[in-house]
Amino acid sequence: MLTVENSFKAAAPAAGKRASGETGAPRVLNCTTALSRELAGLVFALSSMLIVLAAVQFLALRSSAIDDLGACADLLARNASAALIFDSADDAQALLDALTQASTISAVQLYTLDGRLIASRQAQSRVWGHGLVPLEVSRDVYAAGAVVGYLKLQASSSRILLWTLVFLGVGAVAVIGAWLVSCLSARRAATAALMAQQSLSWMSRHDPLTGCANREELRAQLQNRLQNPQARPALFLIDIDDFGLINAAYGTQQGDAVLRVLAQRLQVLVRPADCLARISADEFAILLGEGRDEQLHGFAKQVQALAAEPILIGNAIVRVSVCVGMALLPADGSSVAAALGAASAGLAAARVAGQGRIARYQAAQERLLRERARLTDALRQALKRHELSLHYQPIYAIRDGRMCYAEALVRWTSPQHGPVSPETFVPLAESAGFAEELGLHILEALQRDRADWLGAGVLAPPVAVNLSALQFVREGAKSAFLDHLEMLGLSPDVLQIELTERAAFEEVDAANSILNSLRQRGYELALDDFGTGYSSLSYLHRIRCSKIKIDRSFVRNMDQNEGARKLVQAIVDVAHAFGIETVAEGVETERELAALRKLGCDFAQGYLLGKPVPAERFLHVITAEVGRVAA
Repeated sequence: MLTVENSFKAAAPAAGKRASGETGAPRVLNCTTALSRELAGLVFALSSMLIVLAAVQFLALRSSAIDDLGACADLLARNASAALIFDSADDAQALLDALTQASTISAVQLYTLDGRLIASRQAQSRVWGHGLVPLEVSRDVYAAGAVVGYLKLQASSSRILLWTLVFLGVGAVAVIGAWLVSCLSARRAATAALMAQQSLSWMSRHDPLTGCANREELRAQLQNRLQNPQARPALFLIDIDDFGLINAAYGTQQGDAVLRVLAQRLQVLVRPADCLARISADEFAILLGEGRDEQLHGFAKQVQALAAEPILIGNAIVRVSVCVGMALLPADGSSVAAALGAASAGLAAARVAGQGRIARYQAAQERLLRERARLTDALRQALKRHELSLHYQPIYAIRDGRMCYAEALVRWTSPQHGPVSPETFVPLAESAGFAEELGLHILEALQRDRADWLGAGVLAPPVAVNLSALQFVREGAKSAFLDHLEMLGLSPDVLQIELTERAAFEEVDAANSILNSLRQRGYELALDDFGTGYSSLSYLHRIRCSKIKIDRSFVRNMDQNEGARKLVQAIVDVAHAFGIETVAEGVETERELAALRKLGCDFAQGYLLGKPVPAERFLHVITAEVGRVAA
C-alpha cells in the first residue's frame, strides 16, 4: 500500500525525454558573447576615464608644485639682493647652498643684471624621475625698487609622477577588480539564464503536478515515432473512473496526491524509449516505442493492476479503477491526430462498457460513438424540455401486506430514439456530466406528481428516490440539492433517499457529507443493492441508514438455492442487529415471498407485488390500497 506522504514528487520521468537545452545553449552563448563585449567596452571606458583623471591630477599637482617653487624663488630673491649689490659670490653661494637643502629643489642659478652667473647649485638626487618633466621658475631680484639681477629655480617632478603612478595603480586595480566581478556576475547571470531557460523549456513540455510529459510533448513524441517507417509504436490512454468523486469526497489536494501516486506506479512500466504523459485532469497516456498486437491487452492489464492497488489517504483507503483505450500504430492511425483519435475512440468504447474496461480502436466503434453522442445530446435536450417522467413501484410490508411507500424510477421516451432504458441513459448522464441536473429534474417531477395526487384528493405514501454520488461532484452541488428540497417542499415525511453502496461509502468520511446533512434534516436513508459493492459491517455502522435493500441477485431462486437463502438470512440478521430494516428487491414468485417472510425480512418489492407504473396509474394503486385498508 502506498501512502500519499510517500507519493511521487514531481520529477521528470526519464522516459521519452528530449534534450531540454537543445536550443537554449546557443542562445545563452550569444547572450554571454554580448555580455563579454559590453564588459570589454565598459573596461575600455573606465580605463580611458582613469587616464584622463590621472592627467588632470598630474596637472593639478604640477601647478601646486610650481606655486610652491615660486614662493621659494620669491624668498630667495628678497635675500639675494645684498650679494648682487656687493657682487659677493661667497655670500650668494652660501645662500644657495642653504636653500637647496630642500629636497624638492634640484638646481638654482643666480645671475647679475648683465647675465653673469654669480652663483649656482646643482642637487644630486637618486630619486627615480628626478629629471623627468622638470619644474622651472625665474624671478627678478630687486634692490631699492630697481632690478639688480635675476635667479632661476628648478625642482624635481618625481613626487608628482610617483603620486600619479600610485593613483593610476590604485585605479587600475579597481578597474581590474570591477572587471573580474563583472565577469563573474555575467557568468552567473548566463548560468542562471541557461537554467531558467532549461526550466521553462522543461515546464512547457511537462505536467508540473506529476512530472510526466504533457499533451504537447506526447504529440511531439508521436510525431517522431510516426516519421520512422520501421517503428510500430502503441498508444494507451488511461482514464481514472469517477475521479471527480475522489475530489468531491476528500478534496482536490488529496485528489492530486492520488494522481502523483498513480503517475509513480505507471512510471514502473515505462522504458527509456517510451513516454508517460498526463494529458488531462484524470487521464494519462503511455506511448510505447515498440508494441505488438498480442501484447496490448496484457500491458493494459498491468496498468489496471497497478492502479487497483490501495492508496492510503489520511485514515481512508482509496481504490481506483481505470479504463484503458489502445491503438497500434500506424495500423490504427498514421498521423498524430489519427493516432490520438483512434486511442480516444478505444477509451470511449471502454467507458461505455463500464468501469475498469479495456478496448482497442475498431472502425465500427466510430459509428457507436457517434450514436452515443447523438443520444447524449438528445438527453440534454430532454432535460431542458422535461421529457423525462417518473414511474412508481409500491413497496409492501411482508408481515401484513400493507403498502408502506414507493420507489420513484425515472423513464425516458425520446421522440427520435423511442423508449430508452434507464440502464442506458442514467450512466450516459453521469459520464456526460449532468447527473446533478438529472437528480434535480427527478425532484421536480416528483413534486409535480404529488401536487396532482393531492389535487385529486389522495394522500400519497412517502416516495424514495435514488441519489448518485456523481450528482455532488460540482462545488456547491450539495447545498443546491438541499435548497431544492426545501424549495419544492419535499420534507422527510414525504421523501426517502436511496443511495448505492459506492455513493454512501465514498461520502461517509467526507467533511461536508451529504449523508450527514440529510440525516440532520430527518430524512430516512436506505442503502441500495446491498451486498454487491463495498459491504462492510464497519461501514454499515458508520453510515447509520434506516433500511438496506437486498439485491435481487440474492433473492432470485432463493427458495431453491440454499447458499442464497443463507446469505439473505445473514444480511437480515446483521441488519436487525444494527436496528436496520430490510427490503428485498426483485420478488417475483410467491415462494420467494414466503421464504422472505420466514427469514424475517421486513419489506418486499417486485413484479409479484406491483410493477412500476406512471403517476396517473399509480394514483389508482394508491386509491385501491386506501380502499383495501379501509375494508
